[in-house]
Amino acid sequence: HSHTSLSSQMTIDEPFEYLTFGGTFARTFGLFFDRFDLFVAMTGIVLIPYVILVLTLGIFAASVLIREEEVPNFHPTHIPLIVLVVFLQMLVYEIATVLGQGAISQAVAMIYVGQRPEWIHCLKTSWKRKWALLGSSLLVYGTLFTAAIPPFVFLLVLSMNVNALTIILACVSCTAYVLGGLYGYIGVVMSSPAIMIECFSNPLQGIMRSWELATGSRCYLLCTLFCLWLFNNLLARLLHNMFTGGSVMDALFSVVGIIISVVPILLFFPLHAILETVLYLNLRIGRESMNHQVLAGDLASDASPASRFRNDDPSAEGPTNSMDYRHVPLMDMDDNKLDESLAPMAQQNLVV
Repeated sequence: HSHTSLSSQMTIDEPFEYLTFGGTFARTFGLFFDRFDLFVAMTGIVLIPYVILVLTLGIFAASVLIREEEVPNFHPTHIPLIVLVVFLQMLVYEIATVLGQGAISQAVAMIYVGQRPEWIHCLKTSWKRKWALLGSSLLVYGTLFTAAIPPFVFLLVLSMNVNALTIILACVSCTAYVLGGLYGYIGVVMSSPAIMIECFSNPLQGIMRSWELATGSRCYLLCTLFCLWLFNNLLARLLHNMFTGGSVMDALFSVVGIIISVVPILLFFPLHAILETVLYLNLRIGRESMNHQVLAGDLASDASPASRFRNDDPSAEGPTNSMDYRHVPLMDMDDNKLDESLAPMAQQNLVV
């Protein structure tokens, strides 16, 4: 009755078969439950700052700022405090989890090539690329925040003169921003796996690589990420309704509310990081015929991809026109036809 893990069941080439929509989720959840200890350990470590901040702000706000024995009912005067608490939580969460996402991407890639990663090795590898990871995250979310300023100002101007026309303009501007933001975000969502696996030191390289892979596959990426986000929100809403009664103040400042807000993150964070990496690897498998050898080469060296996968002539002097062989088709149609035409001649020579 011995338990056989998912990674040990797969052959060397099986992880490099292109996955369907359902297969993507099956691979993601399979990896998560197969190495549950590894992913939960990394998640717990990177979320320690977030948990400490949540507890500190909750206790401080409830005991000092609110100065009431029980958690008060929601009142409009509490809005600035709530906004401050949520902003600080989001800021610390983003900073603390960038390295965790990189570590999980490293672990998933190592499992793909048949290795058994350790959480401390993955975190050390992520720490080596901290500036590229933090830089890409800052560029992505900073751009989204900056792009939201003009629509926000436009909505403020329209709110001063509310009528049918301004309402229509407000709806159009909000819809345009949401659609544009989704289009841009889906294009760069795989920046972290690209930086970790292909060893990019420049955050722009990881962003551009993600954009290259996402081109033509945004519907696939959007649907998979949306389904995982929906699952997480349904779980979080269920837990909050069961234990906090849906109260905003209870959810933010009660002990039960704080615990319930942390539990879904312990599941969603590793699943989201695993899914991003599986999507990245799946697109490379489908478009570039990536195999065990290529991925192992990516993980084995800190050199840039251009130096690890070149097709230069070693005997040539001076610079040569070179390209990454992963972007070159394995066989052209003309070459295939030529091989077929030469096959009969080769057989005749063998007979002679």
